[in-house]
Amino acid sequence: MSVARYVNLSFVALGLVAYLVFAPLIGVILELFGTGANMALLGHNFRLANLIGMIGAVALVIALRRSERISRYATEVLNELTKVTWPSWKETKQATIVVIATTIVIAAILGLLDLAFAALSSLVYT
Repeated sequence: MSVARYVNLSFVALGLVAYLVFAPLIGVILELFGTGANMALLGHNFRLANLIGMIGAVALVIALRRSERISRYATEVLNELTKVTWPSWKETKQATIVVIATTIVIAAILGLLDLAFAALSSLVYT
C-alpha cells in the first residue's frame, strides 16, 4: 500500500479513538444536566452523547486532515517508517526470551534483597 493510504488509515484510526473518548465524556457532561438530557436516539445504545461524540470526532479528523502542517508531518513520519529495517520473527522471539529471562533474574535478585532487608529490619526493630 502507498504511504497516502496509510496516512488516511491513521486519520480514520484517530477518528475512532476520538469517538471512543468523546462519546463517554459528553455522556457524563449531559448527565450533569439531568437524566433526560442524554436521550436515546436509535435504540437503547445509541444516545445523544454518541451522536455528538461522532460529529466531534469527524470534525476533528477533517480539521486535522485539512491542516497542511499535520498532513505533511504524518506523511513524513510514514515515509520514515518505510525506511526502517524491522526484525525478523526469529529475532523478535529471541529478544522476547532475553527480556523475559532478564526480568525473572532481576525479580529473583530483588526478592532475595527484600528478604535480606526484611530479616535485618526485624532484628533491628525487635
